[in-house]
Amino acid sequence: LRYTSRMSHAFSRGDIFNYTDYRAFLSDFYKEAKKTKSISLRAFSKKAGFTSPNYLKMVMDGDRNLTGESATRFVSALELNKQEEEFFRNLVLFNQAKSHAKKNLYYQNLLRCRKFSRFKPIEKDQYVFYSAWYHPVVRELVTMPGAGRLSPEEMEEKIFPPLTARQIKKSIALLEKIGFIKRDNQTGSWQTTTPVVTTGPECRNLALVNYHESVFDVAKAVLHHVPPDQRDLSALTLGLSGETLKVVKQKIQELRREILSLVAQETNTEKIALLTMQLMPVVETGATT
Repeated sequence: LRYTSRMSHAFSRGDIFNYTDYRAFLSDFYKEAKKTKSISLRAFSKKAGFTSPNYLKMVMDGDRNLTGESATRFVSALELNKQEEEFFRNLVLFNQAKSHAKKNLYYQNLLRCRKFSRFKPIEKDQYVFYSAWYHPVVRELVTMPGAGRLSPEEMEEKIFPPLTARQIKKSIALLEKIGFIKRDNQTGSWQTTTPVVTTGPECRNLALVNYHESVFDVAKAVLHHVPPDQRDLSALTLGLSGETLKVVKQKIQELRREILSLVAQETNTEKIALLTMQLMPVVETGATT
């Protein structure tokens, strides 16, 4: 089958900015190309300068990673323009990053691309929402009885660790934009659109890791600020099997759901609290005989 540049441009330009996984992009590119009979695996490899006729397939299947050099060859074979090339390279680095810090860096590079931000507005807003500990706090504060009429300057005095009025204003704007709060047309006060905002029990998302990191920092700051009778801190060191670890995790998730259900029925909010629970293995001994 003959490879044509028209197929590359028809699919890749614009479409690439819809993706957060470069392997998924390559897979969809190849599927679309096969429909129009404009590409074969061998033809792509030859155009990219690879000796293996199945190199594209190995990358799509996750059997091979792209290096800086091989990414350059893919850019050439896909005939990406300068903006698409920069996005593709950051996408490769984002997907293949080993550490959270690196992953976060390359994802922020992706967000700087205007086309990606236009195609993924909800994803970008949720990334911003969960990248700071105070957005959920501001959400609860502005919807407390009587608090919706407070100015950002007045809200400053009620939040610890301290926030600036500018941070609070931007947070309120974000919350309204993504639909987590709305104005009551009659009273002018803010209302929540849903009583509970949760992302589920698993923390796989990059933005959620950012959020939990920021919450840990807040916990350290608050530790000496909140009197003992208003906080509860504990740490357990447990020796347990893999199966028992799963059971403990399940019980923590059940407790979290019970607390969310209890708070969802709350009608007399007086305080806003952060509740953090951590269960993290720190030593792996393996099975013994």
